[in-house]
Amino acid sequence: MNRRIYKRKYRGIIDFLRIRFNIKRQLINIIGVIIILILLLLLKILNNSISNNIIQIINKGLNYEFSLKEDGKAILDYSRHALTFPERALTVFNFTDTIKYDPPIKGTVYKPFGEIRYIDGRIDYNNGIDIIPKEEKEPVTIEKGIVEKIEDKDTKGYFITVNHEGFKTVYGYLTKLYVKEGEELNRGTKVGSLGTSKDGNMYLHFELWVDGNPVNPLDYLNFGN
Repeated sequence: MNRRIYKRKYRGIIDFLRIRFNIKRQLINIIGVIIILILLLLLKILNNSISNNIIQIINKGLNYEFSLKEDGKAILDYSRHALTFPERALTVFNFTDTIKYDPPIKGTVYKPFGEIRYIDGRIDYNNGIDIIPKEEKEPVTIEKGIVEKIEDKDTKGYFITVNHEGFKTVYGYLTKLYVKEGEELNRGTKVGSLGTSKDGNMYLHFELWVDGNPVNPLDYLNFGN
């Protein structure tokens, strides 16, 4: 009789522990699935060769019984071979700060970047910014690069395009040129001289292009110095 009672109690304890273990295992599996779903979402956003290979590893793992340790180890091992974190990933998570360059000339921004609406209803779009210099009249390059193109735009003067590593800059409203196409320039090289406009002021038109698109130069220039 006592043996039956003991067996019944023992079996009850085993069943209780088995239920708790199953619940714990299911909870771990659920957490693991959530982690993988989040990882898949982030990798889909990055959309590069490294992320595609990792997604393939995860997809294979979903075809058989889920194992957090094995799949996690496979993902981490592949990531270690990447050596460098993808540049786009750094952009998504804002891990990098925009480099601030000294302005091509010290002064005040007269015309901002982007869409400009005038009182008479006219709408204009400025691919760069227009700067009224304080004292200097000779703008300089913000970074080393190669003169890619020089354009003569009649009344607007000369426009110089300098190709840097990863971006381009344009210097406009120049009346004199100090450089020529194909010339290699260092940071701070004078590219030309500004003339006086009809209103008696000097203006520098400055553009900054990244990946073939104009961007706001104020995001890359430090006018505080």
